[in-house]
Amino acid sequence: MSRWIKRGVGAVFALAALFLLGSNLWVWSAGWGRLAAKPSEVPDGAVMVLLGTDEFVGATGRRNATFALRIEAAAELARSGRVRLVVTSGTEVHARVMAEKLRAAGVTCPIVEDPYGWRTLDSVLRAKAYYPQDHIVFVSQGWHCVRALWLADHESLKASAYPAGFGEGWRSVWSALRDCFAKPKAVIDRCLGNPLTAPVPANEGNVPHR
Repeated sequence: MSRWIKRGVGAVFALAALFLLGSNLWVWSAGWGRLAAKPSEVPDGAVMVLLGTDEFVGATGRRNATFALRIEAAAELARSGRVRLVVTSGTEVHARVMAEKLRAAGVTCPIVEDPYGWRTLDSVLRAKAYYPQDHIVFVSQGWHCVRALWLADHESLKASAYPAGFGEGWRSVWSALRDCFAKPKAVIDRCLGNPLTAPVPANEGNVPHR
């Protein structure tokens, strides 16, 4: 391999590393001062968007720690009376199961299932379509919330977050590390015009939980 080819390859890797680091710092900056530590820090009358994840780890039958912690945080916030409405956003299964868990945890405010929030970007765009004038409070792990806030900022959506606990074990760490690559993807999506993943318009498909 010639010296110029080696330099070219090195430059490509350096630019990729710079983009990875820069994107993460940029997206993380969206969360500064906007992650509520207690329910009283959330604007009264906000719309909560609970971001989806699987209840179980694949087909193992083991419970997903991040799921349980998101339900716990969402239930705590909803029971505080600070939110007027909860949106459970994810796949059809995510939306339904999270709504059922919240009801079982004593949440009495209205719950809407968003079965087309297949990615965080979809969840944000759909929140904007349905609740453009409301303050949106995202609930997920902190590393996920900052990405939702960054996306919301670029959609001129009023938003903050109520982060769930980080969790224990290597799967929680792996989820956070994986999101380090989702953050650059969010920047790329922004450059591409923020395309929806789900095959329905952002203002269609939500249903009240019964």
